[in-house]
Amino acid sequence: MKRIEVRVDKVLDGMRLDIALVKADVGLSRRKIRAVIDIGGAYINRSRVRVASRKVREGDLLVLEYRPAMLQKVKAQTFRLRREDILYEDDGLVAINKPPGLPSQATKDQSVQHVIPILQSWYRSEKLEVPELILVHRLDKETSGVLLIAKNKEIATWLTDGFKERTTKKKYLAICRGIPNANKFREECYLSAIKPKLGIVAKVRSGGKQSLTEFNCQNKNPELDLSLIECRPHTGRSHQIRVHLDLNSLPILGDKRYGAQKRSKLPDDVLSLAQEHHFLHAHSLGFRPSSNQKMIEVKAALPPNFSAIMKLVFNI
Repeated sequence: MKRIEVRVDKVLDGMRLDIALVKADVGLSRRKIRAVIDIGGAYINRSRVRVASRKVREGDLLVLEYRPAMLQKVKAQTFRLRREDILYEDDGLVAINKPPGLPSQATKDQSVQHVIPILQSWYRSEKLEVPELILVHRLDKETSGVLLIAKNKEIATWLTDGFKERTTKKKYLAICRGIPNANKFREECYLSAIKPKLGIVAKVRSGGKQSLTEFNCQNKNPELDLSLIECRPHTGRSHQIRVHLDLNSLPILGDKRYGAQKRSKLPDDVLSLAQEHHFLHAHSLGFRPSSNQKMIEVKAALPPNFSAIMKLVFNI
């Protein structure tokens, strides 16, 4: 296990954690530093920190702990959509199968790719006219699956209203640590906004927004303490499914924000895949493309790592 310690001085005071470590010349790139932070290997004054944007102060003791072999796999990701990733298209919208690791929208780091430019590049590669593209909803960076993008403001408003009025039907698949007590269950509670310093959402008694998800366990592996769960969110709060599963002691495999209490031993091949991204997939989306069209359902194939886990754990 490699260990790095840095004492924050006046020069580093007030910087983001990841930037401060780069400036301190710890011998790691910013991307690798963020990878260590994501897996829970960063500490400020002995407290684990999982948010790269956390500000450091003069006198703070920063510690990184990691296995060098893990960082050998960390490299800049380059995303390209394939023709089969275009799940549905008409004059008003396009639905894509978003890969895990690709942010839905732009981040502070301009070097990180996101959905709209990647989709624009696909149209150019196909020698097609690039339409106006408007992101209608979001998936978390590591969540894969169906994502809708409108081609004009009118359809963007129509689709957004469908999410707000809960006429859009969403189904997700999650691989979770733990086995539920009942095959069918639900979680309904009020959730906070994302807490800036921690990067997480919490259940609250007041001041939050109402949330509801229904769950159906589809497969189990008691030996590995893993389960495959279908999730049907009726509301669309940030991190909703991830929080609701964690509240039921069923955190999503590979989730770096939730489920610290579920760190049971897994086979090396499963553990290696779980380090790549969390295993939540927007499997299908039912919606009306416009006011004069009937409801349709668009389904997204599982990404490679998800399929590999399904075979390893559930033999399907």
